[in-house]
Amino acid sequence: MTRVARYHADRTNQKLYFARLSCQQAEQVEHIQQAQAHREAAVFHLQGAVMAFLQELVRYYRLNDSQPTLKSIEEHMAAKGQISPEIVILQQLAKDGFIAELKRAYRMCQYAPEPSAPEPEDETSSNLIIKVTQTPQAWLPDSAILREWHRELTDLIDGFRHEMVEF
Repeated sequence: MTRVARYHADRTNQKLYFARLSCQQAEQVEHIQQAQAHREAAVFHLQGAVMAFLQELVRYYRLNDSQPTLKSIEEHMAAKGQISPEIVILQQLAKDGFIAELKRAYRMCQYAPEPSAPEPEDETSSNLIIKVTQTPQAWLPDSAILREWHRELTDLIDGFRHEMVEF
């Protein structure tokens, strides 16, 4: 049985593929909001790839965890008297590496930024419409950063998979 079939790595691979497609589409469109939509989609897919890989780890280590997190996997492994080297590395990256930046971008995509107070203008009909977004979404990573995260995550997961052996 192949690794992909055995540990359901296909979902992780799909999420990485979708993130790559979203980055490509963000770079190809000229409309700012469409590019933003594709960049946000890339963030969602990259975060989804991290979550799918955690599910892979749960299956690999034969843990009973339907919604795995770094903490829950660490706790399950400790209960078995084991340590997951993948989780140790992922936890470090989640504290001060690219995964921490990805998590921040993911949170920012989930919630609307605090709106700035609209300034009163002349009372004309065209000024009755309040612009919701007056500045570019500075918190949203550009395509180059998203591509870098994609490359780092792909390399990391591939390295983990290469090192994972039956125990």
